[in-house]
Amino acid sequence: MINRLIVIGTLILATSLAVNWLLDDSEVLHDETARNDPDVYMLNATIAEYAPTGELQRILSAGRFTHFPLTDVTTLEEPRIELQPDNRWEISAREGRLLSASTYREEIVELWDSVLANHSKPTGAFIQIQTSSLTVFPDKDYMETDAKVYIDSETGRTTAAGMKAFLDTQHFQFFSKGKERVITIFLPNLL
Repeated sequence: MINRLIVIGTLILATSLAVNWLLDDSEVLHDETARNDPDVYMLNATIAEYAPTGELQRILSAGRFTHFPLTDVTTLEEPRIELQPDNRWEISAREGRLLSASTYREEIVELWDSVLANHSKPTGAFIQIQTSSLTVFPDKDYMETDAKVYIDSETGRTTAAGMKAFLDTQHFQFFSKGKERVITIFLPNLL
């Protein structure tokens, strides 16, 4: 009878210790799960990117940069991008995020809330693009939006439901959808 009590007591004690050990391990694993806390935080910063040849490719500045390492996304407040500095494309917005280049995607800058893109030449020619959201692919000198867009130039205004812009060739594709059509108004004094 005493042997049975010793065996049963030992089994209960061993089971209790095993359950306690398993519960402690699960709490440790739970505490070590990946969190996406910011690892870099910058205020009023400017980042200049250079080509391997040493030429300036673009400048990205923002009132606030916050980088999240788990997703490799950087949120931007009051972002401003200068693409092709020789051609003077300047793009700004109230909010945005930078999706860093990886094996699955190229570098992308997504902008939203009062997006404004300006291009000007010393001759006075200009292009101004206004929209609520814009996706910029800096390495391709390309940007697109599926939001309503207004394009002003020295010759008139175009309104469209969406746009693709190839900045190096200054080729634009405009889209319509539903009742929103592409509308172009030419200024009469410049024709």
